[in-house]
Amino acid sequence: MRNDENTGATRRDYLRYGGALLGGGVLAGCAGQSGDAASTATATETETTEAATETPESSYAAELSPVGTVTLDEPPTNVFTHFPWFPDMASALGRGDTVNNLWWDGTVAGLEYFTAGFDGFEIEWADAAGEYGFTKERLYELDSDLHLVDPAWVTAQDNWNRADVDEVADNIGPWFGNYYSNFNAAPPEEWADGYEYYDLWELFERVASLYGERERYEALQSVHDDLLGTVEDGLPTESERPTAAYLSVSTDLSSIYLLRLNAPGYWNSHTRPLGAVDAFGGAEFTGPFQEVDMEALLEADPDVILALWTVTETFDFDGLKRNLRDDPVGRELAAVQNDRVYPQGTRWQGPLMNLFQLEMTAKQLYPDQFGAWPTYEDGDDYPEFGDDEQLFDHGRVEGIVTDG
Repeated sequence: MRNDENTGATRRDYLRYGGALLGGGVLAGCAGQSGDAASTATATETETTEAATETPESSYAAELSPVGTVTLDEPPTNVFTHFPWFPDMASALGRGDTVNNLWWDGTVAGLEYFTAGFDGFEIEWADAAGEYGFTKERLYELDSDLHLVDPAWVTAQDNWNRADVDEVADNIGPWFGNYYSNFNAAPPEEWADGYEYYDLWELFERVASLYGERERYEALQSVHDDLLGTVEDGLPTESERPTAAYLSVSTDLSSIYLLRLNAPGYWNSHTRPLGAVDAFGGAEFTGPFQEVDMEALLEADPDVILALWTVTETFDFDGLKRNLRDDPVGRELAAVQNDRVYPQGTRWQGPLMNLFQLEMTAKQLYPDQFGAWPTYEDGDDYPEFGDDEQLFDHGRVEGIVTDG
């Protein structure tokens, strides 16, 4: 247990867990305490919960599987993240300055590409990118108010176990994340019972509640709902939709990985609503992707190729298209012959990237219905579509994010 013998009340004391949390919470890990002490602690916990219930205006709470309910007495100001969708959420809520860590600096480049037209928008966590994975010592060093990471995923990493995540929640700050909703994958066995899945915007809603930014969330959710309505109204019949291959491919074609196109999970939140036909027939594979070769790609022969992680200055997209045209197999692909190989951002998207990627992919798949996607050259920013060409109001989103 946490030793508070020589400590006064700190901000950490105002961070509370409630509900069905990490296997019973702090008291469950203190088998040596006396019955009187346990009764006192239980009574105190009950009083605290009742107080929070009586004064909801002073609390920031959200419930999420697998952590249960997390309640804060004030919005977090020092937030640990690891995967890219959470920093995107923080920026969408006008709270990007709270992020103290993330993995993969490609997140920064991706969000810069999509939001290049926003005046007064700053990616305040741009210098917070680090390495994949983290240690308990690093979390103590950062001393975060909130860890936007799924504890079930953490326990699946080297040198982490259930006791470690409980210790961090008790001594530093709560966990809050749901990693396995990415493609509705199975969580570690010890977490599987009762593990629930969410879409991207359901997860965003809960993060917004912890930040006390419900109005911003609701405004962005309204834009998203309208965009989905526009897409649904404009989609051609299924028989008229193109076949598509969703790929992660190296510039030199030495590695080609197939990703899910229409599967559940927030990694497909910009492709699934568009309902294109999977060129690989919805092939099932156990992980997030499956390696294929050029011959398999030609056998599927998609009308459209969506090339993931290519709208960054570090990727040679022009070189990729050139190599496809020069390859004896690649040049036979319908998507290559018809110049329908398109750049994509990232499946690790938060709400901001999701809005733009929905618009982007709709134009790439259905130019006759939603307007053609312009030619992309390395280093380009997101196109400046006119008001009549936008599938959602870019200016409205800019205002929500920068002004509230």
